[in-house]
Amino acid sequence: MARQSDSGHVRKICDCVRWKECRHAWYVSYREGKEIGPDGKTRDRGLRAKLEPLVGREPVDYADAKAEARRAIVAWKDGRDARQLIPGDTVTLKTLLDDYDQRPNGTPANKYQRAVIEAVIVNGRKFAEWPAVSITRDMVEAFRLQRPKVGANRDLALLRAAFNWAVLRGLIPATPFKVGTVAAIRLAREEHRTRRLQAGEDELLMLHAGVIKDVVVAALETGCRLGELLSLQWLQVSGAELFLPAGKTKAKKPRRVPLSSVLRGVLDRRRNDPAGEPLPADAYVFGDAVGRQRKTIKTAWKLTCQRAKITGLHFHDLRREAASRWMDAGRPIGTIQRWLGHYNISQTSTYLGASHGNDAEEMAAFERAAGRL
Repeated sequence: MARQSDSGHVRKICDCVRWKECRHAWYVSYREGKEIGPDGKTRDRGLRAKLEPLVGREPVDYADAKAEARRAIVAWKDGRDARQLIPGDTVTLKTLLDDYDQRPNGTPANKYQRAVIEAVIVNGRKFAEWPAVSITRDMVEAFRLQRPKVGANRDLALLRAAFNWAVLRGLIPATPFKVGTVAAIRLAREEHRTRRLQAGEDELLMLHAGVIKDVVVAALETGCRLGELLSLQWLQVSGAELFLPAGKTKAKKPRRVPLSSVLRGVLDRRRNDPAGEPLPADAYVFGDAVGRQRKTIKTAWKLTCQRAKITGLHFHDLRREAASRWMDAGRPIGTIQRWLGHYNISQTSTYLGASHGNDAEEMAAFERAAGRL
């Protein structure tokens, strides 16, 4: 016989003795008077449904299930979707972030980042399970301590934006990131990376890159991010440039990157499948032999650097290397900014690192131009 609770309009369809703690799904069971059905018969009017699809998340315990059931019942009475939050809802951090991801014209957070944020244990409980109104500045600081500096900054920026949005919507009365109008939590200062390829490292990378050699070459020739390269499809490649639509760029604005002769050679070699036929337009340029997308090269990159005996080099450093080479060759910083897709030149400046070793020649050239020599 199905077991159900005596309060909270919550039940489970199982025969477990300790049903409040078992793994079976939660259901909401609410009755409100009678109604005439399509068949003309009188029946109970109410809400009976599995709770998870109704509210968009699986409750973590009995108390959470009762709270979500109350939200679902109120939403049902109001004729609205229970997955959308309104002022007065008591929501967990996970529910708040879910709703923030679904805001109109908003960009959903990275799934991996969300998973990491939600799994961190704060005060003996997963961060995602805490009611949003209960999260304090000290809890946010405890969360920060468990994340690396750069990762913590990205996570805190997302949380700050989500809390500010929730305050503006009236979902919560205040944000832990502010006391009145004063910022209570500030992002840690990050030192800009300056790592460039050292003498001989370029050749070592090409020698040991193996299956990711073409991706490495493309990064050095275009300055594209890894995600932009792995999501690149043949329909984005024309005879003279790559077109990156807004949906595939970090800045969420489209950009065009010209093709170098070196990159053209790589693309020509990859254009056909093993049978010699051109890959379809929706195939991925840097995917496998038949154009299926490669999701990540994390392991391949790590092994490449190990084989080449190169330390401290991130794949993203190749983007900086490309920009710095363009600057070394005399390309205007405005052009470099456009190719990298930055919003402003100051952002581009943080990427650039001029080559070392020719400072004496540069000074001599300056003094000749100034008439000193």
